[in-house]
Amino acid sequence: MCVTSTSFSILSRTRLLATPLPPRSISKRCFLTLASSPSNSTRDIPNPNTSSIAPPPSTTLSPKPSPANPHNSPLLRPQVIPPKPPKAAAATVAATRPLIKPIQYGFKTNFSLFAKRAPRPFPPPFNSPPPSSFSDALSTHHPSRIPTPEGATFLRGITNGDDAILHRHNQLGVADGVGAWNTKIAGHAALWSRLILHYWSLALDAQRKSLGVAGEGKIDIVSALQRSYSDTVSATTREGKTVWQGTTTACVSSLEGSTLTVANIGDSRAYVYRPSSASFVYKSTEQWHWFDCPYQLGTNSLDTPAANAVVDKVDLEEGDIVILTTDGLPDNLWDVEIADICAAHGAEGVGGLADKLVNAAWKTAINPFGESPYMERGIDEGLSMEGGKYDDISVVTAVFKRR
Repeated sequence: MCVTSTSFSILSRTRLLATPLPPRSISKRCFLTLASSPSNSTRDIPNPNTSSIAPPPSTTLSPKPSPANPHNSPLLRPQVIPPKPPKAAAATVAATRPLIKPIQYGFKTNFSLFAKRAPRPFPPPFNSPPPSSFSDALSTHHPSRIPTPEGATFLRGITNGDDAILHRHNQLGVADGVGAWNTKIAGHAALWSRLILHYWSLALDAQRKSLGVAGEGKIDIVSALQRSYSDTVSATTREGKTVWQGTTTACVSSLEGSTLTVANIGDSRAYVYRPSSASFVYKSTEQWHWFDCPYQLGTNSLDTPAANAVVDKVDLEEGDIVILTTDGLPDNLWDVEIADICAAHGAEGVGGLADKLVNAAWKTAINPFGESPYMERGIDEGLSMEGGKYDDISVVTAVFKRR
């Protein structure tokens, strides 16, 4: 069964005035232009050398005394109207309220999933809290009150079998949990793959918000992945003992301007397909210790992001298609087959492309007599095998768009 979803979340970070503009206001477009103009511009800026004389306060006299009011009542006293405070010019307000540089690029994402089996239920505190009574789930209709095996709602990403995916307007990631850990009592492959992406996304957001990061090219996704690895180890450890064991591969990418940075550990893959040339302009490199044993992060593994992650930077053009996938796709489809599917999809964006890739890989995976890259690598290792590899297939596609 395939699950698909589409999201488009290009955000604008332009900060508007929190206080109303004076009556002599200018349009929003002009305000942004004024705020971004050079500091030596004197347009609409008061000249300190020119003395400005405030108008004398105006007085209003009450009507003449009448026989009904012959005494010195407040009605006969002159009422002084205080002068209004000076109004701040638009440029002065703009100088006190700096504008955040708007995001000009982003991803329009799509994904498709196939799971060979349901994931093991997530343990507390990583699962949704159960309802306190039978009627709670029926009365509140709130999804967070209904326990789900795919993990708590506060965890970023989506679980697919032992895999996990993450797709945001400037972040993409896939992680493939090693399913052999599910045979252990304390093993949880799906938990490890989900936590790696969750903490990586949080660490990346923390870098962007820190004051020391200014401008483009300052984001370090490897240090974010290393922080995610450390946080995952801490989250699965109690009193110095690992309570939930597991390992996972990871392929993550971050978009800064028009530059895509990719970090990979293991046999998950990243592709960049350019429709204008009908070819791949980038393909990540798989990492194996030996056949069917990729580089991985987790229990009893010596691999770490700081020491083993392969990092690449790709300059994107508008319309480029970025594909991140676990090994379920490249184990069942050759790169030329993936390129042909992308070319046949045409310039329709990413809608439906992930479904086409997953369906094609699934047909090979369930064919015991078909040919596949996984079979080819096994034969090269001296193994007698044929057919595809029946595995979780998780594909995230994103088209690079200018806002």
